[in-house]
Amino acid sequence: MLRFMPDPVVAATLGILGTPTPEEQRISPDVARLLGRAPRDFADWAQRNAAAFR
Repeated sequence: MLRFMPDPVVAATLGILGTPTPEEQRISPDVARLLGRAPRDFADWAQRNAAAFR
């Protein structure tokens, strides 16, 4: 986040969001059920769609 936002904004954002619990970090099995495929991470999505933002 610090790469794109000033330190005070990052600190305030993380202060509001807090630290995710293990349950909040878990990917729900409903994702695969709804998508009909295994979930992919954001980095994969960004790499596949980068051309749309150039």
